[in-house]
Amino acid sequence: MAPETLATPESCDRRLLRLERIESPLIAQLAAAIGHLRAAGEHADPAAILAHYPGRTAADLTVWIGGSVQMIAELLVPLIAPHTRVEITSYGVLHQDPPLGDALTLDLTTALRNPPEDPEVREVMLHSSGLDQVVYDYVLATPGAVEIAERTVLRVLAQAAALPGQPVALHVYCRGGKHRSVVLARKVAELLRGVGAAVAVTHRHVHLPVVENGLAVGTGPSAEISDDPTGAWTGEA
Repeated sequence: MAPETLATPESCDRRLLRLERIESPLIAQLAAAIGHLRAAGEHADPAAILAHYPGRTAADLTVWIGGSVQMIAELLVPLIAPHTRVEITSYGVLHQDPPLGDALTLDLTTALRNPPEDPEVREVMLHSSGLDQVVYDYVLATPGAVEIAERTVLRVLAQAAALPGQPVALHVYCRGGKHRSVVLARKVAELLRGVGAAVAVTHRHVHLPVVENGLAVGTGPSAEISDDPTGAWTGEA
């Protein structure tokens, strides 16, 4: 039996009716915000984003984006999240074994500090993963980590709003797929579940050793790890 959090034709129709009752200018702003958030996921360079909005200065765009993000959060969370299904996969690009299929992506290969590269915690990190609390706390304490997770939640909800009734795939990757990507995948899932979305998480490479200079070091669990503690995800359309 499908869980209550999954979208059904009836729930999608009710959601569309609620959206239609909102004044049309606000719907236009919502569409613009969705477009920006989706574009922002593909263009990390501010100059590249600015190129999509001719006639706007960086200052103007910053103010507009700020208002759009606030508005989209207020609208999308209560309207969209309870009817959203999300499948998150973390992995490491060094293993050359990415998940297949179209998906939103979160690139952490150069974002945040790679825990094994910190000499103060290196030994612990070599034998731990993002499934361990010490790693989870370390990564999220890095400046910008929580903000990245929060922005990613908005991107996921924007995608769900743009494609009603369809599950959203999110691929989160770092270099080794053992620390940063695992932690951010867990945090995004936590935030999404907190607003009512049905989420399943698979950590594709968390069981593999740390890779440095092409060599495997450290240890890890013996199998791929899936995280669906609530049983809310069925994988069914």
